[in-house]
Amino acid sequence: MGLKKTGYTQKTSESYIINAATVYTGVTFAAETGFTGTLHGATSGGVTLTIEQAYRDVEVDGTTHMKVKGNKVLASANATVTANMKELTAETIRQSLNGSMLDATTEEAPSGYKVIRTKRFVEDADYIDNIAVVGKLSGSNDPVIAILDNAFCTNGLELGTEDDGEAVVEQVYEAHASQDQLEADEYPWKILYPTVAAS
Repeated sequence: MGLKKTGYTQKTSESYIINAATVYTGVTFAAETGFTGTLHGATSGGVTLTIEQAYRDVEVDGTTHMKVKGNKVLASANATVTANMKELTAETIRQSLNGSMLDATTEEAPSGYKVIRTKRFVEDADYIDNIAVVGKLSGSNDPVIAILDNAFCTNGLELGTEDDGEAVVEQVYEAHASQDQLEADEYPWKILYPTVAAS
């Protein structure tokens, strides 16, 4: 058999990740209930998962003129989820700022308002246990799920408005390792990819 003119096969159309993904927080799995979690909110313009990995080549005399197999070391890796939030709640804004949120006092605003302020220091409780991107695989009824542990929103708040439109706030969540993950050299993210049935 010669080389084909295209990479398209009978199985290709079953391996598309289609449409916009959904964002959840606090995702868990149990055999009895399956996956459960809390919807993070409605988005606009999609959701982006980024896993960056930087490698370095160990410098050894006599090898600087070419790359050598086995001489690469993973120098750093980082995972982020970027969600363009169209559903804006007080909690969405608080998370963007890593802020504090309290009910307004009578001196600040009328009853029914929340007061959100940026905090100076980051506390353990500010990390979300996990944030998950849930996507649809064309050849399966099961979702593709990327889960980032100990997520923290790092990009602050930019809120622009215009006529005949709605504000969208970009949130960038970074994954962070727990002490146990650090000790085990285990990165704080994973991708769950369903098996597509053989045709």
